Amino acid sequence: MNLNQFDFNLLKVLYALLLTSSTKEAAAKLHISPSAVSHALSRLRASLGDPLFKRENNKQIPTPFALSLKEKLVPLFISLNDDLFTEAIDGSRTFKVVCPPALIDIITPILSEQCELAGCYIECVTYQRRSWRDEVLDGSIDLVFAVGSEQKPVSSLKYETIGESKLLVIYGKNAKLEFNNSTEISLEELVKYKHVYCLPWLQDENELDRQLNRRGMSRNIGFKCPEYSQVIPALNNSSMLAIVPEPWLRNSGLKNTVNIRNLPDDLALGRLFIMYRKSMQPWKKKIVAILKSKAGQYYE
Repeated sequence: MNLNQFDFNLLKVLYALLLTSSTKEAAAKLHISPSAVSHALSRLRASLGDPLFKRENNKQIPTPFALSLKEKLVPLFISLNDDLFTEAIDGSRTFKVVCPPALIDIITPILSEQCELAGCYIECVTYQRRSWRDEVLDGSIDLVFAVGSEQKPVSSLKYETIGESKLLVIYGKNAKLEFNNSTEISLEELVKYKHVYCLPWLQDENELDRQLNRRGMSRNIGFKCPEYSQVIPALNNSSMLAIVPEPWLRNSGLKNTVNIRNLPDDLALGRLFIMYRKSMQPWKKKIVAILKSKAGQYYE
């Protein structure tokens, strides 16, 4: 079989099943009966030579082959839908943004302001270190701020690098710590003292810690906290260190209560980028542009 012989109507069924993982929900999405979905799935299995889905707990779980098709098929359908049927863009007044904890304090004033100016509902979604691509593609998330490298390009998504920022070592002014240099901290000194750790991912997933591990070193975490607002109070009552992004420290009202040391240059940079759908209502694009401009004041 080749493309000329393949019934492309079957791809709509595959697309719906990949999105919903449910025969019933796929049928509702396509306005056909569940039995029609099951029949189409049987034809797909015969044509593609793969079971495509396995039923588990009333869910259609995609096979590895089906997941590989999803990587290509979902962005393609979304791009076609956006290009051919612009009226299909979601008309709800909801804007959902995913943002790393260190950036929350910087963008929160903008979000609350735009909530009133744009007359919309805005929600900050808890950050997790993963791609978020599927959520942006299906419209459940409008904008993602992320650290690290941009992801694999997808035609219907837009990636923009905001810039880079330095990572700094901070500690309380009353901490009894000894360093050889007045401005920079050596790697040996960095791992000598306990650290306050505030990141929404495990230490072995953190790039700086990976770089230290490659050099045969590791940080000793003394206190782990979920909120950046806890970092400086923790430092001011201990002799621990913390590594924080320079933009967060610059924006903090407690920045004058801590001492600062620079990291070695090859460990000191962090990159920020944003991801959103190319097809977006004008009022959402305006919010994205304002947030990008604000973040750009801190990341060069």
